[in-house]
This record gives sequence, C-alpha cells and structure tokens, in this order.
Amino acid sequence: MNRIKVNIPIGTSGKWSIRKATGDSNTIYTDILGSPCGGKIEPYDDYTFLFHDDIKFVMSDTYSEYAEHQPLWSGATGDVLIAGLGVGYVNEFLMNNENVTSITIIEKNQDVIDLVWPYCPKNVKFTLINEDIENWTLPNNSHWHFGWFDSWTSESNIDSYQSYQQFIQNKYQTHCIQYRLL
Repeated sequence: MNRIKVNIPIGTSGKWSIRKATGDSNTIYTDILGSPCGGKIEPYDDYTFLFHDDIKFVMSDTYSEYAEHQPLWSGATGDVLIAGLGVGYVNEFLMNNENVTSITIIEKNQDVIDLVWPYCPKNVKFTLINEDIENWTLPNNSHWHFGWFDSWTSESNIDSYQSYQQFIQNKYQTHCIQYRLL
C-alpha cells in the first residue's frame, strides 16, 4: 500500500479545520466522523483530515485517498491544473515528478489556503489562485496537459453531481489534453 503523509498542523479558520487521528480504519473514521466509514481499509497510523463545519469530512492523507488519486499519479505530465488545494496532498508527488513542468491550483476558500498553503510542500512549479473553479475566467490561450477536478461539489452552485461533471467537462475539455473528474 502507498500513501503520501502531509505535515499540516491542527487548526481552524472560519468553518474549515484540520484534524488529526491515530488508529486504523476501525477507529480513525469513528473518531473523526463519529461513525465507521465502510469499505475503506486503513492500517494503524497517524492521519490528517480537512473538515468543514457544514460539509464535514472533505479530504485526508489516507491510503484510500492515495488509491483514489491513481489516475493523477499515472497521468500527470507537463502543465497540470488542479481544482482544490485540499490538504496539499498532491503537492509533493507533483513537485518531485520530473515530467511535470508546472502546477496551477485553483482554490476558492481563503480559509483552506490559510490552513494548508504555508505548510504544504511547494516550489517554483506551483501557482496558487484563490478562485472558484466554476467561475474562474480562464486566461486567454490557457492550456494544460492534465487537469484534475476533485473539488467539493456540495458547495457548488450546480444542482447535481452529473450537472457539475458536465459543466466542468464543457468548460475545460478544450483546455486540457487529458482530465479526470472525481
């Protein structure tokens, strides 16, 4: 099993928070969420979670999260567009990937940026833009080799996940050679 472990400290900004849990899949989700999370197998370890007061659990640095990102690990090359900062989970991998030349992260929540950005790995390849991926006005002639759209849709202005996927596809497919919607 593979995993990327982040080093983001516990904290709160607005309705957003970083929380930690130690244990395995039988305990960490119960500690963090108040109930087990079926189907996710996590060995005993220390884990970091991003939470929102209204949404609850948004992202983590679990082994399950690593597996869900497999299309990014295998597909990222050239210029990469990322929707959402999360816990900075993708940063280290993309930063150390010789085939990635630039990473543009679009994060709409300043509170998430305040909690995560100062502590996550980054280098000159990174550009962080405080905008909403739905409403962001793409610069003229924008082009990325790979787009990763793993943004939280419950805060979206679009009424369903399928509508959100269609919207993102319509907006970005001509700007990304490859892309993945989660």
